Amino acid sequence: MTEAPTFSVVADVAIVKGETPAGDRTWLSFPDGSAHRAAVHVIHDLPHLVVESVLGLDDGLWGTLAAGGFAPANRAVTRRNGRIRLVTDAPFDDLAETTWPGHKVAKAAVNAILNRWGDGPDTPDGVRDRLRRTGAAALAARLDDEQIRVAGAGVRRLYRDWAALPVGGTLRATWPLHDSWLRLL
Repeated sequence: MTEAPTFSVVADVAIVKGETPAGDRTWLSFPDGSAHRAAVHVIHDLPHLVVESVLGLDDGLWGTLAAGGFAPANRAVTRRNGRIRLVTDAPFDDLAETTWPGHKVAKAAVNAILNRWGDGPDTPDGVRDRLRRTGAAALAARLDDEQIRVAGAGVRRLYRDWAALPVGGTLRATWPLHDSWLRLL
């Protein structure tokens, strides 16, 4: 595996499972003792936690949340009509606006690794081909096969851990994910 990335902001992540996805709650806490709630759609955003950690994408969703971005969405995490509010449902703050290009690359990486649209083979070359077609050629060029394998295995592990949680249970992780967690994959 290539050298581990360095992230500018680290956070502990606690996601409490609700009776429905709209009832899920996510908090980020920081080494200085501060904490805030985050507007996270768990089933969609857990893969971002893994993929962004493994690939060193600190300007994707989780890095931006940890740095305080998407503040308007985080303040407005109430639900309307039973619909989950996403970070993109509220106006962007300056940090979210600045990191949006990185967020789009992270989203392309998640979609490519999960092969959400059934586009081509589920191989490292298939992932790189999907990334190139979405405009993330620079990322595709720097990924090695092991990073792609670890990212896919990590997403599957987090999905299993989430599915096994009872209502009211808490999934605990870090942003970025610790190397010790990733080595278990």
